[in-house]
Amino acid sequence: MFDDFVLPFLSELIAGYREMGYYIIKHTDGNIMPILEKLVSAGPHAIHSLDPQGGVDIAKAKSLVGKKVCLIGNVNCSLMQTGTDEDVIASAKYALESGMPGGGYVFSTSNCIYTGMDLRRYELMLDVWRKYGNQVF
Repeated sequence: MFDDFVLPFLSELIAGYREMGYYIIKHTDGNIMPILEKLVSAGPHAIHSLDPQGGVDIAKAKSLVGKKVCLIGNVNCSLMQTGTDEDVIASAKYALESGMPGGGYVFSTSNCIYTGMDLRRYELMLDVWRKYGNQVF
């Protein structure tokens, strides 16, 4: 169904914006792994938000399409709200270690920051980025 009802129109829309000189970031939610390569074939410059809560593994996504499109996200927002500090650190480090090699990755959360999330958790994620974000993995 995606091939018939979404992909042709998405491809046409993205092509039109590219022709006008825009950069296109395709936002997604949930488990996009079954259609990731098809989404990339539509021609966006980047795919956001790479939801680990939905089953998207940044390492697998990077190996499948990392040379074709920029990947954005994968730090688990749910863990930032309900997990431990260690969970947040591990999620942030995994996103960096898996997304950064070879370039084409923007460090970010897996989606929006939830209402009521402790700002300290967001700062913790940024601390991981400050510490490890310039390393070569």
